[in-house]
Amino acid sequence: MKKLKIIFFASAFVLSVVSCDNIDSLNENQKAYTNALASNLMTSSQVNYAYFLTNASVNDNNFRGYAQYWTTSTYTDEVNYNQAKRNLGNSHTVILYRDVLQDLIIAKNKINEEQALGPVEIAVKKNRLAILEVQIVMVYQTLVDLFGNIVYSQALDIASFPTPKYDDAKTVYLDLATRLDIAIVNLDSNYDSFGSADLIFKGNVTKWKKLANSVKVKMGMHLADVDPAKAQSMVETAFNSGVMSGNSDAALFQYYKTTIDENPLYNSLVNESQILPTEFFVNELNAKSDPRRDIFFNPASKISGEYKGAPYAQQVSYKNFSNVGLKLRDRTNPGVIFDYTETSFLLADAANRGFNVGGTAADYYEKGIRSSMNYWGISGIDADTYLARTDVAFATAAGTDKQKIAYQLWIAYYNRGFEGWTEYRRLDFPILVAPVTAVSEAEGKVPVRNIYSLFDSTLNKDNYNAAASAIGGDKMTTKIFWDKF
Repeated sequence: MKKLKIIFFASAFVLSVVSCDNIDSLNENQKAYTNALASNLMTSSQVNYAYFLTNASVNDNNFRGYAQYWTTSTYTDEVNYNQAKRNLGNSHTVILYRDVLQDLIIAKNKINEEQALGPVEIAVKKNRLAILEVQIVMVYQTLVDLFGNIVYSQALDIASFPTPKYDDAKTVYLDLATRLDIAIVNLDSNYDSFGSADLIFKGNVTKWKKLANSVKVKMGMHLADVDPAKAQSMVETAFNSGVMSGNSDAALFQYYKTTIDENPLYNSLVNESQILPTEFFVNELNAKSDPRRDIFFNPASKISGEYKGAPYAQQVSYKNFSNVGLKLRDRTNPGVIFDYTETSFLLADAANRGFNVGGTAADYYEKGIRSSMNYWGISGIDADTYLARTDVAFATAAGTDKQKIAYQLWIAYYNRGFEGWTEYRRLDFPILVAPVTAVSEAEGKVPVRNIYSLFDSTLNKDNYNAAASAIGGDKMTTKIFWDKF
């Protein structure tokens, strides 16, 4: 999509030059659309949001490193938390605001302008608007979970707000929850929506409603330590409305074999020899004979018959360690937007806090592990064997119930770096140790936040300074509002 945008702008520039020479006929395209279709804008936004979550470019996504699933063998700035050098805040801002939210909001405005003539058309229009709204909520939540206070109420309206203010993160969360509630009510599975333009669910409104409720559970659990009553209300109403109940409900973004449509991990894992699973992660899985190892790691890269992870954030020889599994190198491997595994572990956490979600913490803990095993192609027998281990079974595994859930969630979120890092920050487990070589700005800690874009501090200085002051400093050690412990 980025390449297409470059081509588009280059073409536009050429045409503008030609028109200056008064060759009017060359500046007209009788077959071209003068306005993008709402459905196409949504498609574009889905492509870009999936890229943000899935890719492993050092310029765009270092979350698998922050969660200590992966490290790098030669260039270690990123796993040593040098956020400023890559200006990661700018990358995240550009992708999520310009390439995702802007398209979703324009699409929403276009559909609002459409005249619906009959009851069926009105219902379809409501579905389409609600589906766009669910995605808008998800992206804004992502931004809060990245930065804390964000540009929200004045976002993407440069004519009215060329230097927009930053809104309080919790206030944004609560407003998003209200918006999500309205979207859920408006989703009606008796009518169509976007059809094939929807690259996630092909317009399946029932699945969009399950996703919306699962997102509501997630938002509620993020509020659990700061507003328990609100969290419980959100989680219980979402559960009763209907959340994801199996892997078939997962929100996946399918990739294909062609270069422009391939999983972005292909370039990072196949075209480069740089990324390695960490010693810490590999050792944890080895200790429990985790059957997912042959998927997560490459069996052909065993060292003396065993998987060997690389020390985190150290320059090493790539060939001396095990590397990433073949499924993750597959061009067609789908990107995960949200899944049943995530839903199960969130409900395990909810049940452990006494929320009424139709099962116990142990029930959902087991469902989360089984869901992960199933997703990665592990047999039921192997999953049974794993769950029967005393160091895995909920009743006997080490740690508090919260730690047990957090630990297995961390393993299951392998290849979902942003969510793995987010839930590590929220649940404070497992214990991850920052490398001694980390940049001084990390203060000897694993980052719990991404710093704002360097452009914010120069182009929107006053509002940037106010936002930084409000959250306690624009630092990677400043906790997001829901990260209380």
